[in-house]
Amino acid sequence: MPYSPIFTYFRPKYLGCKDCFPTFAPIFGRRTAPSTNQTYDNDDEKTILALAAAALVSAARAEGYQVNNFSARQAGMANVGTAMKLGSESIYFNPAATAFQGSKFDISLGATGILSSVTASTLPDATNGYKSTLSEKSDNRMSTPLHMYVNYKPAERWAVGVGFYTPNGSSMNWGDDWSGAHLIQSINLAAYTVQPTVSFKICDRLSIGVGAMITWGNFDLSRAMLPVGAGNQTLVAGFNTVNGMLPVLGPAAGLTQELIAQYQAMAQAGASYFSDNLQHRAIVSATLEGSANVAVGVNAGILWDVNDEWSVGMTWRSRMNMKVDSGTARLDYASEQAQSYLAFLNTILQTAGQPSAIPALDQGTFRTRLPLPTTVTWGVSYRPNAKWQMGVDLQWIGWSAYKDLNVAFNEEELGIDDIYSVKNYSNTLSARFGAEYNALKWLTARAGIYYDQSPVDSNYLNPETPSMTKIAYSLGASLRLARCMSLDVAYCYVSSADPERTGSYPLYDYSTGALSSVFTRNYKLHAHVLSFGMRFNF
Repeated sequence: MPYSPIFTYFRPKYLGCKDCFPTFAPIFGRRTAPSTNQTYDNDDEKTILALAAAALVSAARAEGYQVNNFSARQAGMANVGTAMKLGSESIYFNPAATAFQGSKFDISLGATGILSSVTASTLPDATNGYKSTLSEKSDNRMSTPLHMYVNYKPAERWAVGVGFYTPNGSSMNWGDDWSGAHLIQSINLAAYTVQPTVSFKICDRLSIGVGAMITWGNFDLSRAMLPVGAGNQTLVAGFNTVNGMLPVLGPAAGLTQELIAQYQAMAQAGASYFSDNLQHRAIVSATLEGSANVAVGVNAGILWDVNDEWSVGMTWRSRMNMKVDSGTARLDYASEQAQSYLAFLNTILQTAGQPSAIPALDQGTFRTRLPLPTTVTWGVSYRPNAKWQMGVDLQWIGWSAYKDLNVAFNEEELGIDDIYSVKNYSNTLSARFGAEYNALKWLTARAGIYYDQSPVDSNYLNPETPSMTKIAYSLGASLRLARCMSLDVAYCYVSSADPERTGSYPLYDYSTGALSSVFTRNYKLHAHVLSFGMRFNF
């Protein structure tokens, strides 16, 4: 079963009966198995907290949610630009290039609309005639990352500026009741960066630049506390066990026979309710929300004009650690009856001195610390004549820094131990190529392609980040509306490099620690990206 059984053994501390009853094992929480000294992680709790914290990492860097739209102009060239002189937009692409700005002031602002879709299908095999029997599609809302840059060049050799951009504005919504709701229902996240920048020309053809990346973020994430369908079976078994143990628990806890009978009737009613209702619903869902503290990093670059045709550049973006001090949670129930019956179940378990069936996540706050990895980008641009410019970027992302994740609740009285989750991300490479052609004095056309490698191993692939190696194709154009003003538009189509990617997520039995099931799906994805921007220089 893809969940932990509720009742494995029941042993109230004050009954003095060591081996009479099976003890209750909570749906959430990490405890020591009774027959050994080995400690096991409950996968459900580990998942929900790890996903919440990972959301912030994803917001800033992860391929699964990375937004590569920091300029409407460069979006048409697959976001290449490390070795190009882009005026104020070089604040992001290579701060060294801002010193080559041709005007005193350069301003760029814009927005992007991203509409993505992911499909998860069961694997075809001999039992289903080699055809998938279930295919589910995400219903993602449009995300809208923004960008704005202002650069001022008071002298020939140096410039100062500031940029604002959203390295992530993505979302994923699988719905409340899909087959993987116990892993993820929806996630919405955003990261924001303000970057003050200064650059200096060492000589006519060589410049350096540096900017401080001041980054923060926020997220919300929801998932079902029990698998859709299978969770009902778990609760039915739980209520039946409570019904059977009440005659012994009641007298030891000082309950009257009348009250014991009332509790047994309530337990029977709870078992009947979950047996007959909510078979295709998420019984209770948890929504986690949080904001990361401000983290500060560095974006530094160098640009060398080798000659009038060739330029080379390099940028380095430092690793940052984003810290969540006080994330919060709320619980949402499918019905008032479900909430009432689960409250009753928790009361009986607390009377027995056992953890709750549904933990009090909404009564606590959690904390975690997350690495945003180092990135290094090398670029080359080529200008064969006045009409053409081409560029190539190669980017390395040090994702091996993200090996694990530890999440802890601040309130020790809740009894929820630290949650340790292995990630084992790998370093990745992305390659981008773009070209632009000055067709007319008022029109410039662009095209590009990029390849973006996934850092996630297939054995750890989870539907909250169905990360795939991506390939994207882009087209764009600039219209010069006036001597000092241009309109930029771009369209990009993103898809997986492979037609689909098979990914698995392991689920472990609480009491034994053994692998109980694997959530495996074939994932397909695509996204449409449309960017608009305005540039001013004077």
